[in-house]
Amino acid sequence: NTRKSRAQKASEAIAAVERTYADSSMPLSGLEKLLKRLSNLSDEAVPQLVEKLKSPDPIIRRCASSLLINLRASEAVEPLRELLDDPSLGREEKADILPLLDLLGAPIDDATFRQAVPHPGRHLQASLESLLDQIERPAAAETLLQSMDAITPEDRGDFVRDFLVSRADRRLLAVFAALLHDERDEVVVAAIDGLERVKEPTVAPLLEERAQYDPSPRVRRAAESASLRLGVRTAGRTPRPWFEPSPLPVNHCFVSTIDGSGGQVLFISRPLPSGDFHSLDLLLNDREGLKDCFGFQADDASMAHMMTGFAPIDFVAISLERARDTVEGARLMALKAERRLPPAFMVYQGWLEGEDPDPPHEYPVPALDPSREPDLLDYCGELLEYDEFESWFFNPDEVAAFVGRYQDILRDSQIERHVAELLLLLEEAITTIVTDDYRQLLAARLRRQAWLLAQLHEDEDVPLWALAAASELERGTLGEHPLLLAMMERSLFNAADAD
Repeated sequence: NTRKSRAQKASEAIAAVERTYADSSMPLSGLEKLLKRLSNLSDEAVPQLVEKLKSPDPIIRRCASSLLINLRASEAVEPLRELLDDPSLGREEKADILPLLDLLGAPIDDATFRQAVPHPGRHLQASLESLLDQIERPAAAETLLQSMDAITPEDRGDFVRDFLVSRADRRLLAVFAALLHDERDEVVVAAIDGLERVKEPTVAPLLEERAQYDPSPRVRRAAESASLRLGVRTAGRTPRPWFEPSPLPVNHCFVSTIDGSGGQVLFISRPLPSGDFHSLDLLLNDREGLKDCFGFQADDASMAHMMTGFAPIDFVAISLERARDTVEGARLMALKAERRLPPAFMVYQGWLEGEDPDPPHEYPVPALDPSREPDLLDYCGELLEYDEFESWFFNPDEVAAFVGRYQDILRDSQIERHVAELLLLLEEAITTIVTDDYRQLLAARLRRQAWLLAQLHEDEDVPLWALAAASELERGTLGEHPLLLAMMERSLFNAADAD
C-alpha cells in the first residue's frame, strides 16, 4: 500500500508539471517544490517518466526528458537504450531520447544513431516546422539560437541555408535579424540571403546597417547588394513591422550603477500568467556598447537574490523610456566600434517597445553652482568611499610600470620626502595612462553616474562631487585632479598588494 501510495504521489507530481510545462502557469517556487518531491520519489518517478517518452505528444516527451535530467536519473539509461531497439516506437520519439542519453552521461555511438534516426535531416525539418509555430515569441527564437550552438561553427552556415533560408518564411525574420550578428561571416551572409528572400521592405535598414558598420568587407558587400535588390523588388509594397511589441505589460526596469570599467547591467521584466516574470538581461559598457543579452524566467525572490549578487554595485529603478534610450546608446556605440551585437538582442526588440503605465519617480540631478565648484572638487575623492565606486581604479597592467617605485617610496622612513615623492609618482602615472580619449570617457562616465547617484542618495553633495570631477576633467586637468589622484593611489596599492 505504501509503495502504491508513493507511486501515486509521483504520478500526481508529474501530471502537475505537465500541466504547466507549455504555458508557464505555475510559479518557479511551485515547480521547485514539485522537483524536490519527485527527487524524494525517484524510484517511483523514473519508470513513469521513461514510459512517457513513448508518448506521441512532444510536450509530454520534452517534459519527461527535462524531469529525468533534473533528477540525474542514471538508472533510466538502460530502459532508454531498450526504447531505441523498440520497433513500435517512432523515429521522432527515438530522436528525443538521443540527447537525453548524452546528458545522462551515456552517449550512443554513430551506428546506433543511424539505426535510431536513419534520416536525421527529415527529423530536423519536422522539428523545425513545429518550432516555427512559436518562433515569433522571443523566448522560442532565443531557444533556436541556443540550439544552434551545438552545431559546429563550420557547419552552421550550411544549416542556416538548408533549413532556414530555403523556407523564405516571414516568421523567421527575427531569427535572420539575429543571425546578422553571428560570429561567422558565412552565417551572416546566409542570414542576409534569408532576409532578402522574405521580401519585407522594413528589414532594409538592418541590411544598410550591416553594409555600413560590419567589420567584415565580405559582409558589407553582401549586405549592400542585398539592400539594393530588396529595394527594387519591394518597391510599392506596403511595409509590415519585422517584429511585434511585447503584449505583456512592463513589470520593472532596473539599471546598475557604473563600475570602474564603464560596465552596467540592465533588466527589463514583464509578468507571466504564473505570477513570475520573464526578464531581459543586457550587459553594456561605454567602450564597446552592447556586450551581451539573454532572457530568463524568475520570481521576485530569485530576482532579488540575483541583484544582490552584484553587490556592492547597486540598482536603480528606471522607466521603460530611459531603459530604451540607454540600450539605444549602447547599440550605437557597438556600431561605431564596428562590433556585431549579441544575436539574442535582435529577437527581443519588441521588449523595448510600448508604454510604461507606472514609471518610477526620478530625482533631478542638482545644478552645479560655479561658486561651490572648487570646494566640491576638493572633496570629490570621497566618492571612492562609496559602494558605487568600489571598482573605480586603473587595471594592474596599466599601472605595472609604476608599482616598483611605489613600493620603494612606501619603504622610505622620511615622511615629508615620502609624501612629496608619492605625489610626483601619482601625477606621472596619471599623465602617462590617461590619454585625451580616456579623459573624455571618464568625464562622460561621471556625468552618467551623477544621475544614478541622485536617485540613490539624499545628500545632494554626492552627485555634485561627480559633476565637479567631470567638469574639471573636461577642462583638461589630469595630474592634479583629486579623484584621479585617489584612484591612482588605490590602483597602485592594489597592484602592490597583489604582487
